[in-house]
Amino acid sequence: MDEEGVEEYRNFRPFTRDSLFNIERRIAEEQAAKEAHKLKEAGDSDDSEDEIEEPSHHEPDPKPNSKLEAGRKLPPSLEEGSGRFVGRPIEDLDEYYHNQKTFCVIGRDKTIYRFNATNALFVLSPFNPIRRVALYILVHPLFSVVVMLTIIVNCVFMTMTEGPEEYVEQIFTGIYTFEATTKILARGIILTPFTYLRDPWNWLDFFVISIAYLTMWIKSLGNLSALRTFRVLRALKTVAVIPGLKTIVGALLEAVRRLRDVMILTVFVLSIFALVGMQLYSGGLRQKCVLNWTIELGPNISDIEWLSFVNDSNNWWKVGDDYIVCGNGSGAGGCKENYTCLPDLGDNPNFGYTSFDNFGWALLCAFRLMTQDYWESLYKLVLRAEGSAHAMYFVLVILLGSFYLVNLILAIVAMSYDEQQKQDAADAADEAAERMEEEERREILSQMTKSPSDASFKSDQYNPDKAEDKERVSLTSDQSGGSHLHPNSKKRGSVSLPGSPFAYRRSSRGSQFSWKKKPSGRATDRQPLVYQTLESLPLPFADDSAAVTPSSEDLCNFPFHKNAPNGRRYSFASQTRRHWPDARPPSRRSSFASNVSRNSRTSRYSVHSPLDPLKKESKMDTLFNFTRKGSQRVPDVVVDKPRLDRDNDSVSSLGSECVGEKQKMSPTNTFLCPSPTAANVDIKDVMVLKDLIDHASGHRRSFMSVVSVQPEAVRDKLMNYLCLWNCSPNFKKLQYFVSLFIMDAFVDLFITLCIVVNTGFMALDHWDMNEDLKSVSEFANTLFTGIFAAEAFLKILALSPINYFKDNWNVFDSFIVFLSLMELMLEELPGLSVLRAFRLLRVFKLAKSWPTLNMLIAIVGRTMGALGNLTIVLGIVVFIFAVMGQQLFRDSYQRYINDSDIGGGMPRWNFDDFLHSFMIIFRVLCGEWIESMWGCMRVAGYACVPFFLLTMVIGNLVVLNLFLALLLSSFGAESLQRSEADDEPNKLAEAVDRFKRFGAWVKVKIIVCLKVKLRRKTKRPVIALSPSSSRPELNDAEKGLDLPDGEKVGETTALLPRRCSVGSMNKDSKSMLGSEASSSSSSLSESEKDIKVEADGEPEINEVDIVYVKEPDDCLCKVCTRKFKCLATIEESKTGQLWWKFRCFMFRVTEHKYFETFIITMILASSSALALEDEYLGERPILKAILMYLDKCFTAIFILEMLVKWVAFGFKTYFTDAWCWLDFIIVSLSIVLLAAESFNLGDLGAIKALRTLRALRPLRAVSRWEGMRVVVNALIKAIPSIFNVLLVCLVFWLIFGIMGVQLFAGRFHKCVDADGTRLNISVVDHRNQCETQNYTWTNSKINFDNVMNAYLALFQVATYKGWTDIMNDAIDSRQPNYQPLYEDNRYMYMYFVLFIIFGSFFTLNLFIGVIIDNFNQQKKKGGSLEMFMTDDQKKYYMAMKRMQSKSPQKSIPKPKLWIAGIIFDVTTNQMFDIGIMVVILLNMITMMIEHEGMTHEIDEALKYINIVFIAIFTLECVLKIIGLRQFYFKIPWNVFDFVVVILSILALSLAGFFENFFVSPTLLRVIRVFRVGRVLRLVKSAKGIRTLLFSLAVSLPALFNIGLLLALVMFIYAIMGMNFFMKAEEEYGLDDAFNFKTFFRSFILLFQMCTSAGWDGVLNGLIARCKPNESCTEYTIATMYLVTYLVISFLVVVNMYIAVILENFSQATEDVQQGLTPDDFDMYYEKWEKYDPDATQYIPLDMLSDFVDFLEEPLQLQKPNHFMLVKLDIPICDGDMCFCRDILDALTKNFLGTTETPDMPTQQEAETEYVVVSSTLKRQKEHYAAKIIQKAYRTFRRKKHGSESDDEENDIDEDCVDNGDAETVVVETTSSHASDTTEQQKTVELHADSDIVA
Repeated sequence: MDEEGVEEYRNFRPFTRDSLFNIERRIAEEQAAKEAHKLKEAGDSDDSEDEIEEPSHHEPDPKPNSKLEAGRKLPPSLEEGSGRFVGRPIEDLDEYYHNQKTFCVIGRDKTIYRFNATNALFVLSPFNPIRRVALYILVHPLFSVVVMLTIIVNCVFMTMTEGPEEYVEQIFTGIYTFEATTKILARGIILTPFTYLRDPWNWLDFFVISIAYLTMWIKSLGNLSALRTFRVLRALKTVAVIPGLKTIVGALLEAVRRLRDVMILTVFVLSIFALVGMQLYSGGLRQKCVLNWTIELGPNISDIEWLSFVNDSNNWWKVGDDYIVCGNGSGAGGCKENYTCLPDLGDNPNFGYTSFDNFGWALLCAFRLMTQDYWESLYKLVLRAEGSAHAMYFVLVILLGSFYLVNLILAIVAMSYDEQQKQDAADAADEAAERMEEEERREILSQMTKSPSDASFKSDQYNPDKAEDKERVSLTSDQSGGSHLHPNSKKRGSVSLPGSPFAYRRSSRGSQFSWKKKPSGRATDRQPLVYQTLESLPLPFADDSAAVTPSSEDLCNFPFHKNAPNGRRYSFASQTRRHWPDARPPSRRSSFASNVSRNSRTSRYSVHSPLDPLKKESKMDTLFNFTRKGSQRVPDVVVDKPRLDRDNDSVSSLGSECVGEKQKMSPTNTFLCPSPTAANVDIKDVMVLKDLIDHASGHRRSFMSVVSVQPEAVRDKLMNYLCLWNCSPNFKKLQYFVSLFIMDAFVDLFITLCIVVNTGFMALDHWDMNEDLKSVSEFANTLFTGIFAAEAFLKILALSPINYFKDNWNVFDSFIVFLSLMELMLEELPGLSVLRAFRLLRVFKLAKSWPTLNMLIAIVGRTMGALGNLTIVLGIVVFIFAVMGQQLFRDSYQRYINDSDIGGGMPRWNFDDFLHSFMIIFRVLCGEWIESMWGCMRVAGYACVPFFLLTMVIGNLVVLNLFLALLLSSFGAESLQRSEADDEPNKLAEAVDRFKRFGAWVKVKIIVCLKVKLRRKTKRPVIALSPSSSRPELNDAEKGLDLPDGEKVGETTALLPRRCSVGSMNKDSKSMLGSEASSSSSSLSESEKDIKVEADGEPEINEVDIVYVKEPDDCLCKVCTRKFKCLATIEESKTGQLWWKFRCFMFRVTEHKYFETFIITMILASSSALALEDEYLGERPILKAILMYLDKCFTAIFILEMLVKWVAFGFKTYFTDAWCWLDFIIVSLSIVLLAAESFNLGDLGAIKALRTLRALRPLRAVSRWEGMRVVVNALIKAIPSIFNVLLVCLVFWLIFGIMGVQLFAGRFHKCVDADGTRLNISVVDHRNQCETQNYTWTNSKINFDNVMNAYLALFQVATYKGWTDIMNDAIDSRQPNYQPLYEDNRYMYMYFVLFIIFGSFFTLNLFIGVIIDNFNQQKKKGGSLEMFMTDDQKKYYMAMKRMQSKSPQKSIPKPKLWIAGIIFDVTTNQMFDIGIMVVILLNMITMMIEHEGMTHEIDEALKYINIVFIAIFTLECVLKIIGLRQFYFKIPWNVFDFVVVILSILALSLAGFFENFFVSPTLLRVIRVFRVGRVLRLVKSAKGIRTLLFSLAVSLPALFNIGLLLALVMFIYAIMGMNFFMKAEEEYGLDDAFNFKTFFRSFILLFQMCTSAGWDGVLNGLIARCKPNESCTEYTIATMYLVTYLVISFLVVVNMYIAVILENFSQATEDVQQGLTPDDFDMYYEKWEKYDPDATQYIPLDMLSDFVDFLEEPLQLQKPNHFMLVKLDIPICDGDMCFCRDILDALTKNFLGTTETPDMPTQQEAETEYVVVSSTLKRQKEHYAAKIIQKAYRTFRRKKHGSESDDEENDIDEDCVDNGDAETVVVETTSSHASDTTEQQKTVELHADSDIVA
């Protein structure tokens, strides 16, 4: 047993002193080998003249086995036998470490731990008992569990408001110290690999412990315990073990790693915006409105009095808590009466934190704009101070900074997640496959151990020539009992059976396990007749004495069955004695039946297969490699000989041992050595295999003995009675009738209607509900609960429980029914009204019959697992930051209570306790960080900035974007499965279809009746119908008809007798024609048959030239002219012909290019006229009159245009075009308005509303502007899915809305005083008290009093605008009619958190998902991004993508003048460029130093520094112009530089003059900022950033078109807003600069709201006049107007932006990953210029090596590259020159690893003389041949003249060389003319092992 045990556990060897000695010996040997190799190389280099140049074969560097990494679980194949080695040091399992001082320890949970075998702490050897104990503790699973629990408990203590006692801290520190000490004792500290501090996670621990001790000893350090919160990060480490979480954490880390490039780009772009903002708005936000001092102090006052008056904040205009910012520019915000706007007063807004006064604040403002947090406030401040023209700055920052950069981050996170998911899926698949193989191996072992034979323990090589072996191999059915293998035989067992796993010794440490993926693919034309399922069948091993290889005849007649109940296994031999010729055994056939012979793909007995001398595979490999491709369990019936020779990896044992010998083997047994042809396949074999497959798939791995039958029968009986309900036949009948009823489509329809009506009743709930309505609602609720309960009961009855509960929907149903019944029963109990909310889930039942909802729920379902994991990660992130915030800032926040300067009590958003900290961090996740940060900065200073920025970047930009990434990946998967889901029958559709068929049937019957009545009135001549007479009639009719496709047959039937046509009218009915009319329709059916026959052939593709129509279509359709003959005669008359000519003329007019241009001009002019109709129109009577006349003119022109088009195109063409319909509707509106004005009805409300619809006029431009039409068409295609998502959103939100109504209805009312301030609960506690004390009892404008109000409130919460006020109301709420109390109901935060996660993170992101999904649908159809582009833009797009087609440029010639030549050399040198870049960066830094309120000295210094920089840049410009001459202006960057230099000089010289002119000097200062743009030239060296900018460049056309569409939407809404809200109050979000009074102001307000910013304030302003509890039309109009605008702009158009950016970025990254990008080709040609200055396209062969070394990655081949160039076989042309494209082609192939030529530009052979005379490979062969001849000749001469003196020998050597050269020439000439002579072939074969002569 001992010996066997050693064999079994040979993978694990205890780590002993011998092991350590062996490792040291191996290290020493390796070192010695390296030294010897170095000496040999040195010797070789001296003797290189004599030796033949041979390439060294570089072995690829070995890598650690990823399956055996530290921290991973043991692979399944190693798990067996690891038990006795748990916690004991063993030799390293990984081959890679066999010569490194390491050892492994395996933990109880099978985790691998790797340690260093050197002494820990210089003292403890691996065999020291202390270290052994530490090791044992460290690897014990309980150790990490205890540490993890400690961390969690510690975190819980940290969340406590009052800090824990000091001794608690000490206990935790003690535990952590023990952990660290154990690890250090077990591992050592840092010097060698696998020690304590080599693991970054331990750095964290070490740092935290050190801090703990420092704070304990040095009290003055203060409380640094906040840093301990970072220990929570260790939770992520443990979390990474859980599979789903691993994906998300992996994706997070990968995303953070990849964000490097985006971060650099973001900082760069934001710096530029910050510098521009600084130059423009520095000091501008301190302008305030000051009371006129003349009123207070009189006109004559001193300067001191004036200064003190102006600086007194009591004299500034204040609204609420804020001082109003004003400006004196045009369009800036003004002051009210008696106030004047003065600059530089007081502090900046928002406690002095919002300004552009220095670079830091400006950068913060730019980041705030990028993240779009409360940016409307900054927007308003700047526009009020500087004027509305400055909106352009914000447009640029929002479009480039916010939309582009933020979505790039999203794109990167999405890609990281996607890749991580794929990676994890692959890993999981590998592991599953490995586990399965291991299980199979164990089964086989378990069989073997029952009757192992000693035979094969000492087996030598099998010899098929020996007769006894041959007999043994080809056993047939004739051999029975005597066919056992002889126990003492030393011969090998049956060759086709694999050897026992015990048959090997540990021959080498070599590859015990091979986890390399086998190359996929086998010859497809030669498929084996065996399915993969068979591979898993257990087969006997060759060494098994009971195993016999059966023949095909045996197998066919063989009774396969399970092992006998007594556990003894029947041997094949014993079974073959008793034949059952026909009968099958009574028991279930088992997979043991697969005892068919086995072939292993790699020989199990030879050390390596003879076919592949290089590939060594250890014996261990052969056992453990049970991979699908690697080892074939069952022989292939067909073996493809050429395939065997070609593909060594797929060579089977049969290939290795039997192919060579196959002639000698018994030909009868196809199982042993199949012949290469398929002729030998025995049909019986195939039948047997088929049988086996059937059984294998049915009863896999059932080798266990038969379980006793009795318990199973009892279980079956119970199952039948309790779950299946297979009782009596009568009951079955009842079930049948019930199922007929309940499973009917109409019942489904009825239930669906009930759900909808039930939802409607629940949505009726509202505050102050009528008693009658309440009772009706309750009755309805009871009724519906009854209906749904009955449905569930009947379904259970019909289907029986076991079938009913198989369907998830039914489980869901029964759960809701159970809850509803529970609620009805427990109605009296308080607090159970929440159960009512569960009834809302019934809405989801609609998903059964609503495919989109079903799809989205499937997506939600599929992401639920991942979403759960993501929520955990999100939770950890929020938790870490919340605890950190609480620890860092809690004490500071006490100042709000204690410090009278700040005062005002604790703010709602604080870090005072864990709940509030959690809510602040959650708010940051939602994208709102700036206001909380201001609150924090007031008490804690600048420490808050990094904290909030870090939270924002990690929490919002990375973790939250993972939500979106999840959804997008689910959408991708869903669209694939959508088609499968469509196959399921939809009961609802079936019910609707029944109604349709019923309607059609009714219609037919009515028509029949009418026909019968008509026939009685009019007597017709009787036509005798016969098949012969009906045919000609039909054919004539067909000739006469010229109808569009699809109408011919239908019209033909119209000429048939009536009985026939009546039948044919019922298209929906199943029989097309009535039986009576069968004879009359015969010709029709015959003609149809003919058509079908013709269509059966291959479709022919007709090449047609497109010819544009030169004349109009007919005026009326053919039917009219045929029915009314008079029309045809009119058409042929003179008048008709004149009319036709007139129409042709009109047609030509409409087709003329100027006609369309004129109409577009008119549309734009009329739109502009609409924009002028603002509030001030009444004050300008002349303009009003002009606009009125213009309006009439435009209307007339558009009516005329419509009439012209009617005449030109005819009604049919005009009214079948959707765009024409749009025109028609808009023109009709204008006509109605004209008519109304002429009858003086212009002031009616309805007409006013119609006037507003004139705003739709600009829409007509869409059809004429191609760029926009393209986008609109793409949008129209997406509308169905967008609409579906909108409905799904509404359903989701309805549930939260009804819940909100249940929770908060009537609770937002409060008692306020005259100023609108809420009174304290101590003053007023109840509504009655409020009214008796004459205060006002009012309601919040946004509330949950009914479902519609709840929708609006939830929309504000979902867009994070105004949501804090709603939350505050909810959290302060008490019972209805009671005064709210501060934070009385604080756990209501959870309602909003849940809603935000599901209603906002999730459902709003579905919009992006849907739009991107729509993109992908278009892409599959061949559209993609190009659906947003016009033809010209597509060309640009393709040009951007195909920059490879460039040719080498001729480099700029050097000037003749020597001074100019020197300057040329200097300016073209790379160092010169780098120097200029450094100067640019220094210039940027000096610009950053500037700030508001600088001292005079700094100002002067910066002025001089600026002059120096301008001088440097001017000098650079002049030098370049001298050096490059006229070529300077051919480079775009140089032109940019030149313009900037000129403008800088102008700005400097004219600064004094410009102060007197209208040009602001600030604008000229901004020009300097653009100098910074030159830093972008650095981008050339940063590949990642280049990809980002390339994706932006490619997206620009599409983004431009989408921007146009957004502008159009804003234009229309601006005009509508002006018409509706011109007179709105200037309150809340509206003021004198932001309102709907003029077009431009409306426009800038709408731009702000297209990101949803500040729409809550605008809504409050628009509904300010509405009283809280009264209905009000303004409320309805305002909410409809704003909500529709937000849905169109914010949710659809802006998301199209996101979709385009994501699509482009993934495309650009794909291009980079797939291979070479246009940039790489640019780089190649740029480098080429240096070697080929005259652009000849050739370089000499001797420069080739330098050139490919000079290139950059990925095309670069670093030196030494001689043999690589030889291998690439680059053609050599005349004069030993290499052609540019040939080199590029070879390098491309080398990079892509292909031998096929990729899609490279073709060589322009016409342009250049192109004669290939040789190639690098050929040249090398020639040299090689010459050297062999030289050496042979030299040896020959030496032998001949061996006795001569040394001097003579040297002379001879010289002669030899000369002769050798002569020989070389001969070889070259022969090889070039007769390259395939046998002589040369011999040379090649002689050195077959060399890379070069391959």
